[in-house]
Amino acid sequence: MNQRENYLKLRDKLSVAPSGVPGGDRFLEILETLFTPEEALLSLTIPFMPASVSEISKASGIEPKKTEELLKNMANKGVVYTFVIKGTRMFLLFSLDTIYNYPIKHDREGLNQERLRSLWDEYLKEGWCPPPGNFLPPGRVLPVEEEIKPESGAVSYDHVSKYIDEAKYLSVGDCSCRRIVKACDSPVETCIGVGYAAKYLVEQGLSRPIEKGEAKKIVKNAHDAGLVSIPSNTKDDIGIICHCCSCCCAQLGVATRHGRYDLRPVGSLFAVVNGDRCTACESCVDVCPMKAISVEKVAYSDPEKCIGCGLCISSCIDGALSHVSRTQAIEIPDNLMDYTMKAVKTQGTTEGFMKELKINITLKKKE
Repeated sequence: MNQRENYLKLRDKLSVAPSGVPGGDRFLEILETLFTPEEALLSLTIPFMPASVSEISKASGIEPKKTEELLKNMANKGVVYTFVIKGTRMFLLFSLDTIYNYPIKHDREGLNQERLRSLWDEYLKEGWCPPPGNFLPPGRVLPVEEEIKPESGAVSYDHVSKYIDEAKYLSVGDCSCRRIVKACDSPVETCIGVGYAAKYLVEQGLSRPIEKGEAKKIVKNAHDAGLVSIPSNTKDDIGIICHCCSCCCAQLGVATRHGRYDLRPVGSLFAVVNGDRCTACESCVDVCPMKAISVEKVAYSDPEKCIGCGLCISSCIDGALSHVSRTQAIEIPDNLMDYTMKAVKTQGTTEGFMKELKINITLKKKE
């Protein structure tokens, strides 16, 4: 098997994970930048669930010392996750959304950061658009909390403060998208880690620890800068709260740059206009990151484009905008495992994903 075939197999492996992967040579170049040939070969064995060095070594046929060396280097680059269970260090392979985010957050030894940023930038500009109906967004939208009124129908998991107040650990790091695209002057250090994800990010040098008060100030400053709060698409164990702009963000940009509004992250609420109060000043048009508002005699918010961020409500001095619950409720997965299984079912890769969830030594030996 030549080296190119290993990268093709790695792409195929990542394609069955919840985030899927784009096709074409661009993504293969990204994999070749992120993984050395030896790492790409080893990654064909690393499962999406935790496995020890000895298990991975046995399945891959690579001797334990070399396996451990490769795994530690991959963890340092942010392409595999590592942690200790009862004194044993475990590793698992990250999917696309994480190998996009972690390696780019800070300069890492052994990575051509300039090349990696250029490739991701080209990927974002080209856009990766899976078939309609075959994608469950990795994020959802939390509205500007100050604009949530009791009559809107919002629930507890619509409130960003809930996740900050309940978090055992919090951190903040750079927004990967704005580090790559650099299309605006919005704040960059806005990516909030929550819970054990925050602890891991700090341990890996990808974020710095923060207290609850600072986290809330970051959220407030991000909203004032026109950024949207986007956590993991789960009710619990959200892991991250990104603050996104449509000019740089991969999730929002796929809608505004490529017209695929069906792929956009959304919240439980959306914005409606009170025509009796609207003066057609267009302040809401200017602030809307999704180009969801148009103005003729009065403003109109398109529910098929609106994500429910509430930035337009904050901008309206006439009080003509407010939140309401979506007619068709948005189903939010309970936790990461729930999201994972629903995502692979949606894209039709459940069988392939389950095969890669754990190490199958017999299968690997036959290969």
